[in-house]
Amino acid sequence: MLNFHEVNILGNICDTSVGRSSTVNSPTMSIKTSLQNDKFSVTYMTIVNLGSVYETRKLAERYAEESIKLINDYMKNVKKQFKGEAGRALKVKELNTRDVVDVITASAFSPRRNAYYKRITTFSVE
Repeated sequence: MLNFHEVNILGNICDTSVGRSSTVNSPTMSIKTSLQNDKFSVTYMTIVNLGSVYETRKLAERYAEESIKLINDYMKNVKKQFKGEAGRALKVKELNTRDVVDVITASAFSPRRNAYYKRITTFSVE
């Protein structure tokens, strides 16, 4: 379990609010985090354009691979910064991961749909 000082360090590393740089350098992608007790959730979200059902499945696989890579890179960076600031390694263990596709716009006259692709990965931290 993290102590109060370590929670503050982790919060400062992950904070992307006013005056902080974006976690991902893209206007259509975002990584946000939350900490509840010893559960650390990382949410990756991007806007995607979907076509036919066949395309949707193919694109979902591509976005799944991309999201897993970006979350792993993000966690590697968080652990590196945490070690530098806290003086000890942050131990993380992936508990679960899931992805969700939420359709934003759809039309009966066009097969193209806009959607949010989200991957939520939960880790235990100590």
